[in-house]
Amino acid sequence: MNPGPTDSGWINEDTKRHLLAQFPADRIGKPEDVAKVIAFLTSDDSYWLTGQMIRCEGGFLGK
Repeated sequence: MNPGPTDSGWINEDTKRHLLAQFPADRIGKPEDVAKVIAFLTSDDSYWLTGQMIRCEGGFLGK
């Protein structure tokens, strides 16, 4: 899984300003965003998924 930059307490204001410009969703990911994907992947609903790279990064451009 590729969650991209996630604000789990490590992001200072300079880094936040730099990263925000790279998110079409206009916000940095939160731990809850990643947790929702993990909850899905561990549920019976994900039974048919195999060997996938899940990009859950809000459209992060990564410049």
